[in-house]
Amino acid sequence: MTKPNPPAPPDNALSRIPLPTRSRFQPLLLLVVAVSLIPAGWLAFSRVAFENSEKNVALVMDYPALSSQAKEVGKDPNALLLEYKKLGVNGVAIYEDTVASSIQRGDAYFLSGGELQARNPGVSGINPEWSYLRSIRPGTVENLLQKYGALENAGAISLAEAQDQPLPAPVFKALPTKTLNLGGQKWIGWSIDPRFLPAGPNTAQIERLQAQGFTVVYRPYQDQRVRQPGADWPSVPFVSFTGAEVIGARNPRLLADIKARLGKRVPTIIENSVQKGLDTLVEDRTAARMFSLNPSWQNSLTPLEVASKFALAARERTQRILYLRPFPSQGETEYFLTLLGKQLDRANIKVAQPVIQNYDPSSLLRWLSVLGPLAALLLLALSYPLPRIGLVVAGLAVLGALGINGGQPFPGFALIAAITFPALGLVLRRRQMTDWFVATGFTLLGVLFVSALGTDKGSMLGLDPFSGVGLTLVLPIGLVLLSFLPRQDIRQTIAELFAIRLKVGDVIMLGLALGIFAVAVLRRGNTSSVGVSDVETRIRQDLQDAIIRPRFKEVFGHPLLLLGLSGTLPGYFTMLALLGGIEGQASILNTFSHFHTPLLISATRAFIGLGAGLVIGLVAVWAVRLAIRIWNNYGGWQPAAQVEAGKPEPRRTELGDNSGQRSAGPGR
Repeated sequence: MTKPNPPAPPDNALSRIPLPTRSRFQPLLLLVVAVSLIPAGWLAFSRVAFENSEKNVALVMDYPALSSQAKEVGKDPNALLLEYKKLGVNGVAIYEDTVASSIQRGDAYFLSGGELQARNPGVSGINPEWSYLRSIRPGTVENLLQKYGALENAGAISLAEAQDQPLPAPVFKALPTKTLNLGGQKWIGWSIDPRFLPAGPNTAQIERLQAQGFTVVYRPYQDQRVRQPGADWPSVPFVSFTGAEVIGARNPRLLADIKARLGKRVPTIIENSVQKGLDTLVEDRTAARMFSLNPSWQNSLTPLEVASKFALAARERTQRILYLRPFPSQGETEYFLTLLGKQLDRANIKVAQPVIQNYDPSSLLRWLSVLGPLAALLLLALSYPLPRIGLVVAGLAVLGALGINGGQPFPGFALIAAITFPALGLVLRRRQMTDWFVATGFTLLGVLFVSALGTDKGSMLGLDPFSGVGLTLVLPIGLVLLSFLPRQDIRQTIAELFAIRLKVGDVIMLGLALGIFAVAVLRRGNTSSVGVSDVETRIRQDLQDAIIRPRFKEVFGHPLLLLGLSGTLPGYFTMLALLGGIEGQASILNTFSHFHTPLLISATRAFIGLGAGLVIGLVAVWAVRLAIRIWNNYGGWQPAAQVEAGKPEPRRTELGDNSGQRSAGPGR
C-alpha cells in the first residue's frame, strides 16, 4: 500500500522568490572561506590582546580653566589641583607662555606708545603706534629679540616644493624694534603688539607639577614669526597642538623640523577635531587619542551626563587622555570627578599615565585573509538566479571598493567583506525562520575578515577611517534585492516591472519603507544629520551606563528578518520585511567597521543586539500570526455593498494567504 503524498506547503511570498543557483564551485569556495578564517581569527586574537594591554587613561585638567575657578573660590590653583588629585585627576594641560604671561608675572612691563608718550611729554623718538617693553627681571625682553623674525624666503620654499627640489633653509629678518633710554630705563619699542607672541614654556611650573606626580600635556601655539618652534619644548610625555592645524602644516620644511623636535613626545589626536598635518606628523610614530567637551556644551549638561560621555569615550572609543575642565562650581566639579571615577572603575579602566604603542598587524596574515571575502563574493555572484548578472555585480563591487579606498587592498577587501557577508546567507537560504541563524552565522564570519583587513595603526587612531562605511548599510540590501530577479531573460523582467500597476496603498507603503530606510542610514555614527529625541537620548544614556548599548538598527532589524522568513506576512510585506531585516545584519558589520572601538566591545554590542532581536522577533511572529487569525475569523465580515445588492460573497482571500494573487497574464 503506497503512502499518500504529503500535503504541499502553503503558498506564500517566500515560495515565490527564485531559488539560488547551486554552483558546482560552492563547496570549494566555502572551503576557501573556512581556511581564510584561520589567519583572520589569529589577527582578531592579537588585536584583542593589544587592546586589553591599553586599558588605562589620564585625567588631564585644563590649567587655565582651573586657575579661573581657583580665583573665584579664593584658592591657590596648585592647592585646588591637589584637591582634585584626590578624586582621580593625574594630569594637567599647560599652555605655552605668551609675552603677556611674562608681563602678568611681573617679569616685564608694557606700555603702548601713546601711554609712554603721555608719561614723557616732549621726548622725541616715541612712536605712539608702537608698543614698548622693558625688563623687570633682567634679560626678559632682551632675550625675546632673538626669538622672533619675519620669514623672507617663502616664495623660494613654494617654488622648490613645486619643482620637487630640496627646500631651502629658512631666512628670517629681524622684526622692526628700537631701543630708547628714558629716565635711566631701557625701553624696547616694537612695530607690532608683542603681548600675544608665544614666549616658550614656563619650565619652573612644569617641573613643579611633574614633581607632584602629574602627567603634563604641553600645548604650544603656532605663530609664523617664531624662528625655531619646538626648540624650547619642555621634557613632557605629550604635546597637544592648539588650533585647526599642527605647527608647520603649511610648510613641509617646518613640519619636518617639528617632527624631529618632537623627540619621544607623543602628539595627541583630538576627538572630532583632527588637525591638518597631524597624519604626516605621526607617519612613523604613534599618537594618543584625546577626548574633550566644548566648555559651553559641558556647562549645558549635568555632571552625570558629562561623566557618562567621558566614561564612554574611554571604554568604547579608546580615548587615552580625557581632557577635563571644571564646572562653574567646585562642588559640581567634585561630584563629576566622583561619578567619572566610579564609571571607570566599573569598566576596569585604570587611571595612570598611558604608555602609547602602535598596533602593527602581520601583512602576511592580512594577505591570506583577503581570500575569504574574495571567495565569498564569487560564491554570492554564482548563487544568483542569473549568475552572469552576479559576476558583473561582483566585478563592479571589487573595482568600486578598491577605488573608494585609493587602490589599497586591505581596506578595499574589508569593504567587500562588509557588504558581502550580510547578504550571502540570505541569498543561499531563505525559506524558513531557522535560516535567520544561517544568515547571522555568515554575518559573524564577515566580522573576522572586516577586523583583520581594516584594522591597522591609522584606523585604530581614527586618522584613517574606514572609507565607504555608509555603504555597508546600503549595498547588502541591493545585493539581496538583485537575487529576487526571476530566472528568465532580464529584458522580460524589466518589461514586467514597468507593467506593474501600483495602487495608492502600494505607493504609501513603499514611501514609508523608503523613509524608514533613509532615517536608519542617516542616523549612524556618533553624530548624524537626523536628530534624536530627548526620550531616546535618555534611553541611550541609561543603557550605555548600565551595559554596552546595542544598536537600535539591530534590535529592530533582526525581528523584521524573522518576520520575513516566517512567511507570515502577506504579499510584498514579506519582501519588505526581508529587506528591512538585512539592515540588522548589515549593522553588525557596520559596528565592527569603527576600528577605534575595541573588538570585544563591538562583539558584546552585537551579541546583545542579536539576543534582544531574537526574543523580540519570536514574540513579534507569534503576535502577528495571532492578529491575522483574529482578523480573518472575527464576525464573518463581508463587504456591506455586496450584501445590500444581494450578490453572493466571493471567495475571500485571507490575510496571510497569498493564493489567487498571481497577476493574470496578458490576454486573460
